[in-house]
Amino acid sequence: MKSLPLLFLLLFSSFVFGQTSFFTTTFKFIGIDKGKDHLCKTQVWVNGTLAGESVEANQSDGGLLTVEVPFGTHRIRIINLVKYEGRWEEHTLQNLYSIDCLWEGKHTFDQKISNIYLLFNIDDETKVSWDKMPKK
Repeated sequence: MKSLPLLFLLLFSSFVFGQTSFFTTTFKFIGIDKGKDHLCKTQVWVNGTLAGESVEANQSDGGLLTVEVPFGTHRIRIINLVKYEGRWEEHTLQNLYSIDCLWEGKHTFDQKISNIYLLFNIDDETKVSWDKMPKK
């Protein structure tokens, strides 16, 4: 009988501390040069661990990805990868692409679904919004 309150406390704390939220990343490309519509995919990293990866699609198709993230504040890294000459590489200036197709930062997750929108403008830069897809 004495173990009943302890069992309740353990179940309650696992429910409270085990909660997760959904995080949706929507990405779109503009300014793609003719003949350079590469196959791509986007990855979401949470605290240095891969949380999910979008399906492979042409850049012109864009895409989205939803992952589960525990409640709390986490380091997020969203990176687009391009398939070039048979291998995947990050779409970054370091790899000789025209822009960095990524976003890095901290975000706090709670019971609300979080949505981030990334517009990869090849002629300009990556634009980010937590509200709706950015305009050119």
